[in-house]
Formats: sequence, structure tokens, C-alpha cells
Amino acid sequence: MGQRGSVWFEDVYRDHRHHVWRYLLRRMPERDAEDALAEVFSQAWASRHSLRGPALPWLYGIARHVVARTTLARVHQSAGSSAPLTLPVADSAEEQTAARSGALAALSCLSDAEREAVLLIAWEGLSPAQAARAAGCSTPAMTLRLHRARRRLERELGEAT
Repeated sequence: MGQRGSVWFEDVYRDHRHHVWRYLLRRMPERDAEDALAEVFSQAWASRHSLRGPALPWLYGIARHVVARTTLARVHQSAGSSAPLTLPVADSAEEQTAARSGALAALSCLSDAEREAVLLIAWEGLSPAQAARAAGCSTPAMTLRLHRARRRLERELGEAT
């Protein structure tokens, strides 16, 4: 890739940095998102030869793994070796927003996979095929997750009214 590769990567960074930043902020505290953003693009540079297709779903896939590792590290750090494993306190922008909004609070009834499908498609604006790539699953699996999520949300929101 050489010199052309670095120019390509600068374009990818410039065009998608803000999308990845928003994705991270919805999933983790800002103090963690800053380091995570750097980690996402560091990993993207290291694995740039594996990119097939559009860059944004690929970057979301990398970001998804960085968020998971960061969250797991925080859980282990706060839990200690003898304490039971618990999830960190809800302090990400996504969690704070969901706590304030009845419609977004309904997301809690979804499985992690269904929630990710809704967020990638509705919030990040990806197509089902792009969301599948970001989530590391097939397009039919993503479509099924989205269908199930919609049914659950309709039931949950119907009961709330």
C-alpha cells in the first residue's frame, strides 16, 4: 500500500472518525471512548489489508471488539479476583439517554444481539448487510435479529401505553 495506503487511511480517518466516536460514546464513558477511538484506528491501520468493502462497517466491527475488551477490563478491575463479576455502573451516553427516555428504555427488553442490530441500523444508519459485517454475523442472521427486536419493542412499547 505504501504512500497511497497512508493517504487512503487518512481519508478513512477523516471521513469516519466522527461516526466511530459517536458509536463509542453511546457505549462507554467519554474517558474510555478517547482511548478506544485511538485503539480502533490503531487496529484498523494494522489490519488495513483485510478490509473488503466499505470502511465504516469494518470500523464498527473493530470498535465493537474494543468496547467489549474495555468493558471486560473495567468489570475485572472493579470486581477484583474474589468478588462476583458485575457490570459497570451505567455512565455511557447511550445508557444515560436510555435511562431518560421511555422509548429507549424499552431497549432493555432486547437481547444483546437484538439491541446491537437496532442500534447499528437505526442509530448508526447501516444497511442490514453492513450491520451484519460490523456485528460479525450473516445478513440473514442480522435480518432475523432486527425482526425479533422490532416485535419485542412493539410489544414492550404497546404495554407501556
